[in-house]
Amino acid sequence: MEAEIKTTKSPIAVAQEALLVARESIPLYSHPFVRKEFTQHQLFAILTLRRTLQTDIHGVIKKLEDSSELSDALGLKDIPDYSTLFHAEQRLVGRGFLESI
Repeated sequence: MEAEIKTTKSPIAVAQEALLVARESIPLYSHPFVRKEFTQHQLFAILTLRRTLQTDIHGVIKKLEDSSELSDALGLKDIPDYSTLFHAEQRLVGRGFLESI
């Protein structure tokens, strides 16, 4: 059975779809005692958006800062900093949830 491929140019649609995929396959938090500021679902969606926009971590952070609609679609109260996204990417790649770039 072939997977259905969806295409869109909307960053919000990409982020929402990535959240749905993450909810089905990734634990909410990486460890029981981790700070609960951002979920792995949110971080996965941001990193997916980064790859879709073909930018670096700083670029996706700027996009989130500039677009309150995008931040709201991801359910973000704050914007994660560079190190949060960098370490989340390393963890998600290491666990096979993201492909290495």
